[in-house]
Amino acid sequence: MKLTNMIPMLNISQIETSLEFYKAALGFEVVSDPTAVDEWRWATIRSGETELMLSETSYPLGLQQPVDPQQSTCWPTIFYFYPDNVESLHQHLTTLGYHPTALIETIYGMREFSLQDPDGHMLSFGEAMSD
Repeated sequence: MKLTNMIPMLNISQIETSLEFYKAALGFEVVSDPTAVDEWRWATIRSGETELMLSETSYPLGLQQPVDPQQSTCWPTIFYFYPDNVESLHQHLTTLGYHPTALIETIYGMREFSLQDPDGHMLSFGEAMSD
């Protein structure tokens, strides 16, 4: 047996709010049937070759307490993305009024930062540093 793909499904509190965030902040597009958003409160979204599923829950999620993965020893689940230009993405998010963590260079050779989505899911973004 071989796994060929994985698409994380994130529980969210409000589908329209999450779709707006993922479209504006990260350039995702809805690729599932549009009636699924209205009828099932669910969507598959894609940016490049990266896909996520969003599923509106019937119970309150509440925003998680903000966590700084650069300082914390107790991390939540982190969704790690590989953009083609991490610095440009960091600037884009900042320009839009989001509050990503500082862009840092890690001991393991990555330039990275993190941002929480409207429901508190931790999204991290990294790009390998050139030698």
